[in-house]
Amino acid sequence: MLSAAGLSAYEVSNHARSLAARSRHNLIYWRGGDYLGVGPGAHGRLTADGARWATLTPRGVADYVARVEAKGAGLVERTRLSPREAALERLLMGLRTVEGVAIAELTDLAPSPESIRQMTVAGLFEPVDGQLIVTPRGRPLLDRITLELAAP
Repeated sequence: MLSAAGLSAYEVSNHARSLAARSRHNLIYWRGGDYLGVGPGAHGRLTADGARWATLTPRGVADYVARVEAKGAGLVERTRLSPREAALERLLMGLRTVEGVAIAELTDLAPSPESIRQMTVAGLFEPVDGQLIVTPRGRPLLDRITLELAAP
């Protein structure tokens, strides 16, 4: 229905009439960009000191405000993601988009080249310039594809 209305899918659950109409906010997450989580219950992802960091603030408004008043900021947790965790997050988010994810960003997952080849032959992937791009045929199978690529 959305395609018939002139909207093209640029992410699993998002469609737009043009490149300019795509959500720049959400594309930051899906492309693995940095974002600061500010406010009650906010999550963030930041790259610093050569690592990817997950941040978290208190869920409740009162707890968040109390934390800001006491410490000057609401951050309660800052966790360094392992290279594998960061690559897994990149896989999970990147495969959702029509841009896909760069195979080079997945080295810490060590996805099986044979699995990638088999899924490509099956029409689930369209490898383009070092990117893994899930085809429209592969989209309904995205959970299974991700599981296969993330298997240790």
